[in-house]
Amino acid sequence: MAKDRMARAAELAEEARERAEEAYEAAHEAVEDGIDSAHRYLKRQWRDRPLAVTASAVGVGLIVGMLLGSRR
Repeated sequence: MAKDRMARAAELAEEARERAEEAYEAAHEAVEDGIDSAHRYLKRQWRDRPLAVTASAVGVGLIVGMLLGSRR
């Protein structure tokens, strides 16, 4: 009886591991697709509007710098 429970627990653990691996792989592919899409978008924006992208980057950098540099 205890061996049956141990065997069933081992089967359930193996199934859970397999499902977790499948979920990880699916999430990994989705993240890679998202990063590729974002990269293409940013390259297109840089090519179409270089001044706007530069100004945005400088503005974000300034704000982050001010937030990190403020010491209260």
